[in-house]
Formats: sequence, C-alpha cells, structure tokens
Amino acid sequence: MKNFWKDIWDSKGLGDNNNLLYLCGWEHLNINVNSNLIVKKIIKQINIKPTDKILEVGCGAGLLSKEFKKYNYTGVDYSEPLINKHKQLFPDHNVIVAEANNLPFNDEEFNIVFCSGVFQYLQNLNYAKSTINEMIRVAKNSVMIIDLKTIATNNNHLVTPKTIFQEKGFKFSECMYCKDNTRYNAYKIIKK
Repeated sequence: MKNFWKDIWDSKGLGDNNNLLYLCGWEHLNINVNSNLIVKKIIKQINIKPTDKILEVGCGAGLLSKEFKKYNYTGVDYSEPLINKHKQLFPDHNVIVAEANNLPFNDEEFNIVFCSGVFQYLQNLNYAKSTINEMIRVAKNSVMIIDLKTIATNNNHLVTPKTIFQEKGFKFSECMYCKDNTRYNAYKIIKK
C-alpha cells in the first residue's frame, strides 16, 4: 500500500499545480477546509505557546504549516517531491524528508508533535504503531493526531483502531473540520 499512496503524493509534488488543498489531499472533500481555523483549534486544544518547538509529521506542501509563521515549526514528509514543492511555496519553512516511523530527531526534541490526515495513508498497523511511538518519543509536552477515520472511505485507506491509541494513553476529541462520527482526533498530554 505504501507505493500506492507514495506514488500519488510524489506525482502531486512533481506537478505544476500549487493549490494546497489539492497538494495535501483535501480537494475531493465536499466541505470548507479552513487551515487557519484548524490551526487555531490545534493551538487551543493542546495549549501551544509561541515559544514551543513544533513538529508536524506528514506536512505535505504546507496547508497547515503556513499558519505557524510565528512559531518554531519543523515539518517532515516521506515524499521528497512534496517537500520540494513545500520549499518552493514557503522558502522560509524548515521541512525535511523523513519517514513517520523513523523520525531523525532526539528524544523530547519538540514540545508539540502533531499530524493531520496522515494515518489513513500509512501502509499497515505495525507502521502506525511505530509512528505513534516515534511521535511520543520526540515529544516533550503533547502529541495530537488529527483526522483519524473509523471507516475507510477508500479501499486503500488504513483504519487504526481506537484501542491502539487508548493503550498509549490518548484521549479523543471531535474532528477539527467536520462533525460526523466517522472522523476524530486523538491527543496525549505528556507534560503540562
């Protein structure tokens, strides 16, 4: 499954389209996606402070990262073409190519670690579990995983059971951009 999604993300990054909704996989949703509103909700829910060091796993071309201008932000994505597109669109952003389950950072290097709309594209549950462990490892204060699915809306989507997050001490909240019972967020406060 990894090659299926990676091929899609790579082709988006290699194309001429600079629309962030398209590049970050939101173009097909029949809802109004407001990145500023989503980021405000993230900041409020896990109490991000302007001095916090933030890591976004699966940053894509920068749909959410563009809202973190006043923060010490770092983004990673496994698609080199998408990272290159991100650098083209936002030259001042600190973004690198890395696998979500093997983050090239020290333990507790970031106050806040988050991802949005990433887990449905992971290759299997073992990869998802190791990604959760990596996000917790590099986080000092909080981890937030946004836009988890309870049902697959594509035959190639991965659904990570809530029990996997519960075992790691995560709590749950409503999806940041739509109110239905098929999407939710998971968050873990490590230190306040």
